[in-house]
Amino acid sequence: QGKNNLQAIWILIPTFTLLTFALTLLTFVGEGIRNAFDPRRSG
Repeated sequence: QGKNNLQAIWILIPTFTLLTFALTLLTFVGEGIRNAFDPRRSG
């Protein structure tokens, strides 16, 4: 049973890493789109 839990950890680590990377990327893309299309923000 402990061996199965250890394998589950190795499945979760890349999943959470990819999820974190995707959310960070979407945040930066959203900031870029907002800065490009919002003329009131000049910063």
